[in-house]
Amino acid sequence: MEAASPKKSGKKKRKTRTTKSYKKREKEVQNLLKDTQYRASSQEEYDEEALSIQFFHGTEEEIQKEKEAFQEAAEVESDEDSGGELPAPSSDSPSHTFVHIDLQDPPLVWHQLFKQKHYYDESLLYRPSNTPHFQLNLNDSQLKSSQIRMLNRYQEQAKSGSSKLSSSLISQLADVSPPNFHLDRNLYRSVCHRKFQSVFFEPMPRDQFQGLPTRRCLKLSLSRLRFSLHHKLLEEHQLTQQLEDLYDVYSQQRKLRICRKLREELEIARQVATRLLASADLEQTSEVKRQLRLTQQLRQRYYSESAAERNLLKRLLHEWAHLKELRRQQRFQCTRFQLSLRVVHPPDLEASYSAWKESFESDLAEVYREHLELFYCRRRLWSEQNSSLKSAPHSKPPRKPKFEKIMASLRKEYEKAFRDPEEPFVEVIRLHADEASAKISIPGSEQQPRARNYFLKIFLDGQIVGQTRSYRLEPDLQICINECFGVLLERTMPENLHVWIYEKSTLTPNSRRLAQMSTPLAMSSKDSAVHEKLSFQTSTSSSPRLAGDVYLHYDYRSTDGSGGAHSLDDVQRLPEALRQTLIPPKLAPMPEASKELVTPRPPSGKTKKSLLPPLTFAEQQLQFCAMEVLLENRRFQLLHSRHQQRNLHTKQLRFVPALEHEITDAEALPDSRGTGQLLEPGTYWNPIDLHKHRGRKFLQLLYEVIASQSARRAKALQTPLPLLLLAEDSDHSSGWTAVWRALGSVFQGQTESIPREPLTWSAHHSGQDLFQHFAITLHVVRATGVPVRSRHILNLNERRTSAGGDISTSLFVTQTLMYSNVRPFVTLSYGQRLCRSRTAEGSNPTWNEQLQLQVNSQFGDLRDDLKISLFDEVIEQQYSDEASDLYQRVQCNWLGEFRVPINSLLACRKFEGCMELVMPKVLVGYKRPLIDSVTNMASDQYPEFKESVHMWFYLSIEPGGADIPPLQSNALACAEKPELQIYLRERKLELLQLLPQPQRYVGPLVCTAQGKRVCLTRLLEPVPVPPAVTTSGENPLEGACRFVSLLSQLRTYDACQGFRGVWLDNQTLLDSTWCSVKDLGVLLCNYLLSLGLECWLILGVACPHGECSFVLYRQPETAELFLVAPASGKRYQLQDVHCPLRRVFCLVGRQNIYFNIQTETRVSMTNFNLQDGACWFPLFVRRISAPNGGVQKLDYMYKRSYELTQLQKHIERKIMKKISVWRATRKTIWNRAFQPRLQKILCDMEALATYSRGQYDEPAFNEQLEREYPNYRLYGFTLNFAYTNLAGISERIRTTCIHYNNHTDVEFCVAVHLHSHSNDVLSVWLFLLSVVPLGV
Repeated sequence: MEAASPKKSGKKKRKTRTTKSYKKREKEVQNLLKDTQYRASSQEEYDEEALSIQFFHGTEEEIQKEKEAFQEAAEVESDEDSGGELPAPSSDSPSHTFVHIDLQDPPLVWHQLFKQKHYYDESLLYRPSNTPHFQLNLNDSQLKSSQIRMLNRYQEQAKSGSSKLSSSLISQLADVSPPNFHLDRNLYRSVCHRKFQSVFFEPMPRDQFQGLPTRRCLKLSLSRLRFSLHHKLLEEHQLTQQLEDLYDVYSQQRKLRICRKLREELEIARQVATRLLASADLEQTSEVKRQLRLTQQLRQRYYSESAAERNLLKRLLHEWAHLKELRRQQRFQCTRFQLSLRVVHPPDLEASYSAWKESFESDLAEVYREHLELFYCRRRLWSEQNSSLKSAPHSKPPRKPKFEKIMASLRKEYEKAFRDPEEPFVEVIRLHADEASAKISIPGSEQQPRARNYFLKIFLDGQIVGQTRSYRLEPDLQICINECFGVLLERTMPENLHVWIYEKSTLTPNSRRLAQMSTPLAMSSKDSAVHEKLSFQTSTSSSPRLAGDVYLHYDYRSTDGSGGAHSLDDVQRLPEALRQTLIPPKLAPMPEASKELVTPRPPSGKTKKSLLPPLTFAEQQLQFCAMEVLLENRRFQLLHSRHQQRNLHTKQLRFVPALEHEITDAEALPDSRGTGQLLEPGTYWNPIDLHKHRGRKFLQLLYEVIASQSARRAKALQTPLPLLLLAEDSDHSSGWTAVWRALGSVFQGQTESIPREPLTWSAHHSGQDLFQHFAITLHVVRATGVPVRSRHILNLNERRTSAGGDISTSLFVTQTLMYSNVRPFVTLSYGQRLCRSRTAEGSNPTWNEQLQLQVNSQFGDLRDDLKISLFDEVIEQQYSDEASDLYQRVQCNWLGEFRVPINSLLACRKFEGCMELVMPKVLVGYKRPLIDSVTNMASDQYPEFKESVHMWFYLSIEPGGADIPPLQSNALACAEKPELQIYLRERKLELLQLLPQPQRYVGPLVCTAQGKRVCLTRLLEPVPVPPAVTTSGENPLEGACRFVSLLSQLRTYDACQGFRGVWLDNQTLLDSTWCSVKDLGVLLCNYLLSLGLECWLILGVACPHGECSFVLYRQPETAELFLVAPASGKRYQLQDVHCPLRRVFCLVGRQNIYFNIQTETRVSMTNFNLQDGACWFPLFVRRISAPNGGVQKLDYMYKRSYELTQLQKHIERKIMKKISVWRATRKTIWNRAFQPRLQKILCDMEALATYSRGQYDEPAFNEQLEREYPNYRLYGFTLNFAYTNLAGISERIRTTCIHYNNHTDVEFCVAVHLHSHSNDVLSVWLFLLSVVPLGV
């Protein structure tokens, strides 16, 4: 080919052939370039194809510089035998240095492209000028040179501070008023934090342009989640995960076919080198060298990639064999990973040998040629060096390379990189997941706790776009998710993808976030999706620590969802050179130091006030209608009332008509706005009943969840080393201390302590017939203080007045007449079963009789109370109407009762001693047998006269052994420090040696409602008392005791109600209004702490609640100690023998826990001096302080109760209906005349029962009613209890047997009063009265 110059001929040889479509597009690009500032002034015509080649390949000067740099970088390696380094000389002819090998004629290629370099001048020099540096719109006003320079100075100062020159400052410097607006072409910084990538479109007509193609659909697929660090991780899991990673790399290499592509490129490079060697001249020497060096590099890379692929296959087969051997040894399989091998032997060994030999010989010839080239080059340089020197040569001549050594080295590399001709072809195939999962079998998996559930949340740039379902962790520590999410993207593409992994909680609806993973989102290619492997690891503080990987892939699709990535719009990145030309320059980045925008102040220091009107947003113009029209809308009123949750009719409303005409006009809205009533009365639950029902269900569910969780954790923490277990505690001590104690227990022996908790159920009992038959035995001895009939006392007083004598002279006769008018007997009832004792005489009866009640019921159904009731048998003499025959009518009047929770009796087996009967506050027709009413003598001389009725009894249940397993709370997580736990275990060992009875020990670490163990001292904190307690003006102590006694107690036989059970905090207790007896003491103690009283929490055994808590507080005025029973709100002195507290285990204060080590079990004889070390054992010492706080909610807000009018009417109707049903064979008459008087009495009963401490004049109500209604024989009583549900009210009324009055003229009257406290805690007061008109 002829050429004008060697340079031009060289350039034409490198010229790339272009197509017509490329020329057409290049012409349009050049047209765009001509319009820019770089081509605007130039009128020369450029060759379009030459410009394109110059842009992609560079100019001739850059090519020449690149050649020189390439020649200088070519280093010549030293030979092993020569021992010296010589520079490579320039050769005159390529035939002197190259060995020619004949190959086929290859195509001409260019293997490297060059980019054009750009340089920018970013110098910022400020020079004062008399011309303004920015556009001013000052209404053609003439500015002075000094003013212009000042404005320029403030303008540059504002630029340096990344601020804007204010219009007020401009007007002040220019002495003109600021304009309302002005046009400015400067760039100002916006508040947008996102940087948009520039795009380039090929030229197209305007009518065909449809806008920026940024509307896409991102398809995100989550495949699986794998844990690489887990507490259940086994050796097989680790090997399987390594095999999975190796197989992924192996499959990716086979998919990419790197070795095959390198082999093809190597063949092409060899053909090009052969063609260049055949037609090489002096000008193409550098190109031939570059091509030969490229061939050498491709060959070396081909060898290394082949060796790496072969080593990967060997490692994969080795690990697979190791995994199979491990599964065979352990005799089970806990992973699904399975591989299959495809082995293909060579069909023709001779052909295989010949192909391998041919390939080896061709590579050997090429390698030998390279060594010869290096040898000839060094030899020529050595000869030139010696010829220039006159003296003898100082270096030895280079030696010719040995063919045998080169062949041995190449053969060694060949064996590493390629397989032997006799070696078969091996292909590894992974089996399907369904085929591998069928072989999974883990021994003991049924006994292990259920695996936890996990789920993922997907975020794009901080915005949540989806959440997966929760999946349970499989035995192979993997979760197969296989979920896809489609996200419609508009305007901008997301930059980052965030994946959060959560662990689903088994106790609460809240979940725990474990880790967060992030990755930048890349624009996926149109060939395949982007596969990502995100690794995560939990923090070091979390327990247990977890780590793993999440596998996902994503791609972009069209907005309609059809087609793949090929249907997307083509978006190309704008080249940097064209971008600098077409896009205007942007502002310099804001300096990091300037975080606030500062406006420069004028020289005078004063700012002129702006005359512009304030900018207001026209909100009314965007409204669809006026606010008055919206408030009068009927559907809006219903939705608003339902949202506020205050109205009973709309609170549970599930459907609101969509159209306004569907709401009837005749009915009125519950909120009295004039619209219709949607729910009829009786079709909804009372909100208080619903609150009580939900609170009970919540507490039962909480107990079940914590019990199951503790059982699972206890089973998981079982250890096969019983030698290191301590006495009867499941907590383990670590270190040499535990070993020493265990060895000491082996040689010295340990006394077998009697566990306070019930034993575990026997395994041979079945769940259907377990303790279905129970025998309850009551041995009632005697009673004191039984009320007497008031009619006889009044008659006695009349006789005493008419006689006119001194009654003290006939005291024995008086007492005999007074005590003989009552005939009491005792009943024992449970459910529908009842048994009674014989009838005794007098106010202090003696029965000494044993009652036995047979109960046949399921063990889980024993939830009711066992009732011990006291009745008076009244016998009336009546005559028949038809004849003069005399007959007797027997009536039983209820006097009081004592309720024993069946769960407490089952836990304690028996109760004995003296109990105080619960008597009605007002008992019409009876009077307490006070000594002051019949004599002038002091009451202390007659101890048998008491204001309360006491009964001596012995109560037991059979058969024994009906125990439930204790709550294994020791297996739960502990919130205390490990040092404190070790200290408590050491103090326990010291305490057990001092306790006279091991049953007194109570674990200081208890379980809370959050499922964690804390110290008992953390439960005592001053919490806010109900508002009514402090604002009533009375004694707040009495109000707090009354409020606590009205909380509902859960009647279930559950291990969570004991001391080793669950302790509730004030928020959980007050929100649900349900708790156990021990939780009442904690709440009352916290109330007393908030009132400023010195108090302690007593843990012990009481009748009839069993394990419960009392409160011991000190009276501030007298410094006297009192006991408070939280279940009843009554106070007792320490020496009171009738206190229901039977035994004291320990006292819990805010600073310490004191254990009772006294041998005396009676509470009245117990020494409560906590400083006496012989009586009390302090758990904490000075160096170890008790932990405080962190459990109770100190800022708890009480809620107002609902309206009680409807509930009060409902209760009244329910009572009247029930009594009428129970008297089905008799006519029931209701007398409304007595109801207002009874209602007035009930309104004062709550205050009298709370603040009078039982000292009010109870007989006054009886005498007033008898005087107001002398023509009636009255019998009635008041009932007071906490409200739980309507069924509980019916059961209490039926126990009184007032409906058994079979008199023909009997009439009944009922009055109901509800006193509301905070959080729907209600005190129910009932007044039941039976009225019999007296004959004329």
